Amino acid sequence: MMYNLKPPRAFLLIGLLTLMSLIFGACGGAPATQAPTEAPTETPTETPTEAPTEAPAAAPTEAPTEAPAAAPTEAPTEAAAATPSALEGVTWQVTGYRNLEGKPAAPEGKAIMTFQNGQLTGNSGCNGFFASYSVDGAQLTIEPGGSTVMACDEVTMAREQAILANLGEVASYVVEEGQLNLFDADGVVLLSLTAQVAPTLDGVVWQATNINNGREAVIGVIEDAAITAVFAGDGSLSGSAGCNNYITSYTVEGDKLTIGMAATTMMFCAEPEGVMEQEAAYLAALGTVASYSIQDNVLELRTADGALAARFVVATDSVVVGPEAASADPDPVAEDATGEPVALAAAASTVPGGRVTAPLGVNIRVGPGTQYPIVGIAPLGATGEIIGRSADGQWWVASVPTAPNGQGWVAAAYIEATNAENVPVLPAPPLPQVTAAIQEGVPYQVPQNVILFSASRVLREGNRAYDLEDIYAVQATPGAQAEMVVNNAMQPALSPDRAVLAFYSQQSDKLGVGGYDVNTGRRLRFSRFIEDSQPRWSPTGDRIVFASNRQGDRRWRIYITPAVDKENPNDMNYVELDFGKDPDWHPSQELLILKGCDPTGNNCGLYTMGTDGSNRTQFTNVASDSLPRWFPDGSAVVFMSEGRDGNWELYRANVADGSVTRLTNDPAPDGLP
Repeated sequence: MMYNLKPPRAFLLIGLLTLMSLIFGACGGAPATQAPTEAPTETPTETPTEAPTEAPAAAPTEAPTEAPAAAPTEAPTEAAAATPSALEGVTWQVTGYRNLEGKPAAPEGKAIMTFQNGQLTGNSGCNGFFASYSVDGAQLTIEPGGSTVMACDEVTMAREQAILANLGEVASYVVEEGQLNLFDADGVVLLSLTAQVAPTLDGVVWQATNINNGREAVIGVIEDAAITAVFAGDGSLSGSAGCNNYITSYTVEGDKLTIGMAATTMMFCAEPEGVMEQEAAYLAALGTVASYSIQDNVLELRTADGALAARFVVATDSVVVGPEAASADPDPVAEDATGEPVALAAAASTVPGGRVTAPLGVNIRVGPGTQYPIVGIAPLGATGEIIGRSADGQWWVASVPTAPNGQGWVAAAYIEATNAENVPVLPAPPLPQVTAAIQEGVPYQVPQNVILFSASRVLREGNRAYDLEDIYAVQATPGAQAEMVVNNAMQPALSPDRAVLAFYSQQSDKLGVGGYDVNTGRRLRFSRFIEDSQPRWSPTGDRIVFASNRQGDRRWRIYITPAVDKENPNDMNYVELDFGKDPDWHPSQELLILKGCDPTGNNCGLYTMGTDGSNRTQFTNVASDSLPRWFPDGSAVVFMSEGRDGNWELYRANVADGSVTRLTNDPAPDGLP
């Protein structure tokens, strides 16, 4: 059958500048319920809970799958109506939408909205807007209101028009685990949004955008003279004043904030012009602060009479290092280390300093954690100046002239520090990014005898961290190092002739089943629905089977599509077979195995089925049996299951007699064969 998309009707735009006060909505929401221990999964941490399969509500807990990160939650039903409280009082940020051509897209800019007491307000990327809404169970109706009429660039305006148009089509919604999905009357996801977590005063790197110059004027911060502020949990405030680092103390009581006199380093900066005057004005402004507020990730510090002292936003290029980046684990120098000795800046007796106490020396890194590259090694007994620390106190920052920004990070466990009680907390640099082996337009040869798999990594933006999935290749030999092959992708499937690597793409403009022609580096698209996932190849390499919950009822179905690039929307043809998920193609026959149930939603387990949808036959009868994979000779199937022995384990089922053998036996979950 053929699926075509059409753009939704336009959302009414009315310029009402006098109603701009409606734009700002409340932040926050109820905390999520603690989830039970999860089975192994390739789904990123922040991914919404996967839509249920056709198993009935009373079926055992569903097995994890390789469902795409962007897959929306199950469409609302009368039996499971969402409550208005889950929708309201939260600032929602748009993470996905249907563009004017009806295709899934991700916003490059920031679009937010808030539902509160029947009024919807927000900003769609350029203009503020408002509307009214009504909720009846899981049904949501939005009545167009108005918008400001500012002009922005064409891309932003097109995105804004699409988002507003989608709002006019909304018929229902689902809120689950901090994710809001808005559906049209056919159950198609129009908008996906994530609850904004309002930052607290501490634990965030704040970057100043405006300061009071002390002459009754609020001015912008000079370019290339960034001012930062880090409010630590121990009551210290530190950062960069534009030229010098500073440290002081602060106290908070409600929204009242008092900041002490700052101590600074004593550098003089000639450039950029005016930086020293700006620094003096900023430090003076800190002394006048009497209160603070945080709204939409903006921190404002105000004086006792309400004047603005300074305004900050959350920094997007630095973080307050948490336990996952500022590892408390020792960072010993290996006996066979090849790092070059590093010269440290000498420390005067009156300034903070340190001496290396590790017998083999200490690694000097470009950031506070073992994920950061090593600049060199400071040998036992080396001394130098300490200019900062990590927020958790596990890493010192030493003055290293040859290191990036003149800063080298060392594990505090190996340093005997002196005069270091008041050194400032310094922001950590962004974690290094790994370049994928396959680049668009560049040929790539998939090595022989490799295992393809996907794994998560942490991407940090400001004080936020994201789990992303990437595809790796590793030689099937002990001790081999994995190589990143494709970033923002998961569920790899290499064609029989090794010419095309298919996968589920998490790239914002190519969500769904995609791939690479490895001989040319050409990027391919095999589907255009963000819900399509779990690709597997036919033995001849001419077709791909996949699973999707793209339809309005959000039930998983099996599809087969020709393995040709679908850049042309008219090529979007897919053969729908039957309900099910986790498909795998027999290595030599027109036969599939999948996870599913009978037509009544009962007798769930693994089923075999012809590639034309015929001869659906039950293969196993435990509802949690999932992710089946054929043996290379088709004689057996390996799968994962929880319901058989009370823990996620791997099993083998023989095709000849149906006998099942447990393959793993470990208290930790085993799965994803």
